Amino acid sequence: MSTKLQHIQNLRHIFQRSVESVRPAQLLSEANQYALRPQANGDGRCLSIQIQGKTLDITRKHCHVVGFGKAVLGMAVKLEKSLEKRVVSGILSIPVGTGQQFEDMPEMQLSPNSIIEVIEGAPNNQPDERALEAARRIKALAASMTENDILFVLISGGGSALLPLPRPPLTLPEKVQLVRRLANCGASIDEMNVVRIALSDIKGGGLAAAARNAFAVISFVISDVVGDPVDIIASGPTCGVISKRHTAKEVLEKYELWTDLSEHIKALVEQPKAEVQMMPGRNNSIYIVGDNRVATACAVQEALQCGYNPFVASTTVEGEVQQLVSQYKDFLHNICNFRKATLDELELKNRFPFDARIFEHFLKTLLMCERTQKPMLLILAGEPTVKVTGSGLGGRNQELALRLALTLYEHADMENIIFLSAGTDGIDGPTPAAGAIGCDIVIRDFLKDTSMNLNNVQTYLQNSNSYNFYKNLNGGEYHVLTGHTGTNVMDLQLMLIL
Repeated sequence: MSTKLQHIQNLRHIFQRSVESVRPAQLLSEANQYALRPQANGDGRCLSIQIQGKTLDITRKHCHVVGFGKAVLGMAVKLEKSLEKRVVSGILSIPVGTGQQFEDMPEMQLSPNSIIEVIEGAPNNQPDERALEAARRIKALAASMTENDILFVLISGGGSALLPLPRPPLTLPEKVQLVRRLANCGASIDEMNVVRIALSDIKGGGLAAAARNAFAVISFVISDVVGDPVDIIASGPTCGVISKRHTAKEVLEKYELWTDLSEHIKALVEQPKAEVQMMPGRNNSIYIVGDNRVATACAVQEALQCGYNPFVASTTVEGEVQQLVSQYKDFLHNICNFRKATLDELELKNRFPFDARIFEHFLKTLLMCERTQKPMLLILAGEPTVKVTGSGLGGRNQELALRLALTLYEHADMENIIFLSAGTDGIDGPTPAAGAIGCDIVIRDFLKDTSMNLNNVQTYLQNSNSYNFYKNLNGGEYHVLTGHTGTNVMDLQLMLIL
């Protein structure tokens, strides 16, 4: 195996271990201050659990579990094992194929006689009738809560698609089409969720409002949104306070979709929901149990084991894929020039594209690489967007990897760079791939077919067909394929500079 191929294997290993670090069983544990197994007090009459140092009395309370998202099955398993017979009902809305994917993993298996019902829907992260039925039943269960009930709400990325309940008279197909149009315009997940909230009967605090009569509503959230905004993750179904980033109308106007909307959709967007309808009770608590900082911290440790000098450049990567490629190209070019002494330290600092407060740490790591002759691994995480320009099959991670591979091939001083970009949920766009590898040998292998040239690469990109580019190249050798991972903390990017 060539040196570069060994490094590619190392990057795959680092990515895989980082994903494992944010599996629900690891996050929702006593080590992270989630002591969910009931403990008796001194006289043995009362039972309580501990959540982030807070005590919740569950004596004579009925526990119910609802969840929606790509990472909630593992959390539900953890709750069921901890609370045992105190769980009296439950409904999970999870992606199609999740159960089969994890049939050999005990930590992802509910008990054989589990009272928690599992509904699989939303193929390719698109709401469907199964997910709609799950949403109706979840809201109905929440509305049945009394002072004797505790509702545990499990939330993760993908929850928006798995909890669709459009405001009448809006239909599910109409809402799906509008959100898809937004995604194809390159709207961020933040922007799409603002629109989803405006058009939903359950998002934006609606679920917690339905459960306002419960003794307690406890939400456990695995974040897939930059900055961990609980009002935006899965469109904030248990968060009653919506931050004023922008309105749904402003988002739709930004992407020039407003004027083409049907009048009944415009009316819903412009007509705010009744405050009482969306206001949670005083008993509502939300906990972020995991985010991409856990994954990047694990990547650092794995990188050290591989003999690399790691540096976490950002956990808040956003922006359109083509803009990111341009930014990364300039940054890598500046590093090359600094190493060749054609760019001084002050110039490098002025051109540093990340938080200026971490530049000194970056410079120290870069100089250590020079001194130790070890590769530098830049670790980035976040949620980029991609503007769809064709009818092909792809996703933001695969397109980012392919565009960067082309850039690295075209610049001789960057042939020592290997890049991996993949979604921690194991799914990149409507494809079965998590992501892909980007480096010069990807393009070199493609050009070994004498009937192909760089124009063919551009054709794949122009048709938004990065998935088929990688699938057809060397039997998918440069794809990152994991299947559903059972978790989701956005995308992870690994950039190795040899």
